[in-house]
Amino acid sequence: MAGEYAANVSGVMAGSKHMDDAVRGAEELGPRFETNWDMTEGWWGEEGSDDFADQIGPQCREEKERVVRTAKDIVAGFLALVDAVAQEAVNVQRPQFQALEDIQTQHVESETRR
Repeated sequence: MAGEYAANVSGVMAGSKHMDDAVRGAEELGPRFETNWDMTEGWWGEEGSDDFADQIGPQCREEKERVVRTAKDIVAGFLALVDAVAQEAVNVQRPQFQALEDIQTQHVESETRR
């Protein structure tokens, strides 16, 4: 109906909480990757005495840093999204709170005038 505004604030907040839980689990991706990478570091040979290792070692370390940085950036992006969704719930509730406050103020003022 025109002029009406409705929102499921608890649903928005619950969705934000579910997203936050998922993102918090994803925060472990970078550290887990680093731990697993550490177990394989050097498999390409011994740098300083192996041409292949001298060529591949720096490249592997650079790629590792890119993966870790990307994982952190993805998590940061999702955390920003979670915050935005939670803030949206606050923004949705603000008109309701303001209306209730205005009603209370009007009630107090009308009682004072009596």
